[in-house]
Amino acid sequence: MTEPLVLPGELTLVLESAADSIAGPRPDNQDAGLAAARVIAVADGVGGSFGGATAAGLVIDRLRAAADLARPDAPDLVGSVQAATGDLMVALTRDPALAGMATTLTAAALTSGGRLVLAHVGDSRAYLLRRGELIRLSTDHSLVQALVDSGAITPEQARVHPMRSVVLAALRGRPEDLAGLAVRALPVQPGDRLMLCTDGLSGAVPELVLRELLAAEASPADTVRRLLQTALARSTGDNATAVVADVGVLVGGPALPTSVVGAARTLRRRG
Repeated sequence: MTEPLVLPGELTLVLESAADSIAGPRPDNQDAGLAAARVIAVADGVGGSFGGATAAGLVIDRLRAAADLARPDAPDLVGSVQAATGDLMVALTRDPALAGMATTLTAAALTSGGRLVLAHVGDSRAYLLRRGELIRLSTDHSLVQALVDSGAITPEQARVHPMRSVVLAALRGRPEDLAGLAVRALPVQPGDRLMLCTDGLSGAVPELVLRELLAAEASPADTVRRLLQTALARSTGDNATAVVADVGVLVGGPALPTSVVGAARTLRRRG
């Protein structure tokens, strides 16, 4: 990766982001996503239709609140995730029917210094497209990834493995949740494109096709729409969520809007 870009004067980097989420062939949507000027995120809930949606929605809603409070700088991702696990603990205490709920989380926050902080747990993914090259930024916390890493199976076999949905780390509303959280920082620059997605997209669409779609001359919103349409065309078996964000330069002006999708939008409507 290149060194951080030094911007003159008062120029700051910003994310032009868009998100959407679809149920796919499922009767309900347990995915959630966030698109904001400084932070983007996806979450994939597990634990039954109500429990999974609640877990994903609560975590994304906590990040949305942090994003709103943190302008013009990035929110504290680790602190926000810790607060989100507290939200899950409270929900579990109030409603025993939520026992067993959990969610993946992949979130990225843009700092005023031109660096991206990535926090990741589970098998949702983060990608960076730079000058036509697609770089995967996250490593799945999953059984099949562990098997690939050990040499027991190939990446091609992992795509169709019957246990490919088994995650080895997630947010469950427990004190030990943060132990499974992978955090890294990397420099970004204007012209970079970021994409976060749940496995309903990455499990159905090969990375070569993801690169082609992300490299096309289309807005973040149009690119998200095409990504999800492609997941459906390739018969995804799960909910699918994508967030696409272009790194650009903002000079003054109003903050870009924040949006939540999927279970996080449903949660806010109920609230």
